[in-house]
Amino acid sequence: MNSSENKSPESNLEKRLKRQVIGKPHRFMAVVPLGFEETLVEELKYIGVECVQDCTANGNCAAGIKVAGDGKVEFTAKITEAWKAVAYSRIANRVLMEIATFKAENFGQLEKGVAAVPWELYLPSVILEAQSADRIQSFLNIHVTCKHSRLYHSDAVEERIRKNITPTDHASAPQHLYVNLQDDRCTLWLDLAGEELYKRGHERFVAEAPLKETIAAAMIFEASKIASTNNPKSTEGATPHLKASDASALITFIDPMAGSGTFSLEAAYIANGLIPGKCRDFALKHQPAFKEGTWNFILKGRHSETAAPLRHSEERSDEESTTNLLSIITSDISERPIDIINHNVEVSPLPADIINPQLKDFFSYTIEDFQKASSESARNIIILLNPPYGKRLAFDAPKLYTKIGLKLNEFKGAVIAILAPKDCTGNLLKACPALNPSNNPEAKLIETSHGGFSLNAIFARI
Repeated sequence: MNSSENKSPESNLEKRLKRQVIGKPHRFMAVVPLGFEETLVEELKYIGVECVQDCTANGNCAAGIKVAGDGKVEFTAKITEAWKAVAYSRIANRVLMEIATFKAENFGQLEKGVAAVPWELYLPSVILEAQSADRIQSFLNIHVTCKHSRLYHSDAVEERIRKNITPTDHASAPQHLYVNLQDDRCTLWLDLAGEELYKRGHERFVAEAPLKETIAAAMIFEASKIASTNNPKSTEGATPHLKASDASALITFIDPMAGSGTFSLEAAYIANGLIPGKCRDFALKHQPAFKEGTWNFILKGRHSETAAPLRHSEERSDEESTTNLLSIITSDISERPIDIINHNVEVSPLPADIINPQLKDFFSYTIEDFQKASSESARNIIILLNPPYGKRLAFDAPKLYTKIGLKLNEFKGAVIAILAPKDCTGNLLKACPALNPSNNPEAKLIETSHGGFSLNAIFARI
């Protein structure tokens, strides 16, 4: 009798978790670098995130993954599909789960709505047992945005929410709750990631103004699409990440202004099947619904092939090196970035010989230098460029981007992916017309931002 009574509370919680969190579909929002929303939609489909129909009260249903605004992608699915996105996406910054939405025209309605949430289904017990708002604050980060609402004071909203998360033993990673008050309606989003997903779980030294891994991955994704779809030998409908089973899809990545080596490292991680899900901790692993067995199954599932699209065959394991399928040429004009890249490769789980940075000026390269490392021709070459801008640039910026554009004209047949500040994009496109979507229908320009600067990410085959 006592044994049964002791088990009943936990059993009851497990039943509620299965019924209300694990077993039913939820609305999710993936946060992505500005401008790369459609890129993330494609990546999530490629990963194999399976959605269900999202039906409104009037009977209208929408299925699939869709852009929901600047830097936002939404989908409705089971929570395990969102775990899959967290584990495999290289482009998303966060994945959030909607846990409640209610009308909140005043603080009374806000407090009532927050108090009605069954927090024991979403937050670790260490937070619910904190007993005070001050202790809750050390475990739970609340981020409030208010727009077109009577409740417009974000600090006051945060205070009311903390006070109404009712207390109900193990250590836990900090959790993040995102509160959106818009048009007098409050929506609560629980973050599944924890630290932003651009943090891959590997120690990394950085040079000044390093490129975020999520933007680097998105640019590799977009450039790879051009390399595969415009290659006359590639198979119809080739995946954006390329198929290693098709010999024409073997790619040489060129990272000639490497800085901290973010482009090179991302390309190497992809080629070697090193997915984020195996390399770091996540907030979702400390939430009540988490199941270790399910998580391990996700990491070993067939969608794990998406992590190593350059793999030689499906029989090779994630741990086996795949470096024979691509080469990466990494260089920088300064010695410090070379030392930083060597350190980053040394402390990473990558094969030691996959990235060998060289001290070399980008403007000294010729197309022949790249073709020597390429499997066949310039059509198998992707040149990834993150030139200096902002504080990193101590001289005439328009002149530099004109010079870069003129140099790129020499690399006929190669695919270019380059970041350029908006006020220098005109100089770049004038010097290299093949990058201009007005001249080249296959060229693509994505407006984005990084480090507080407005940038254009440009993709084209020269």
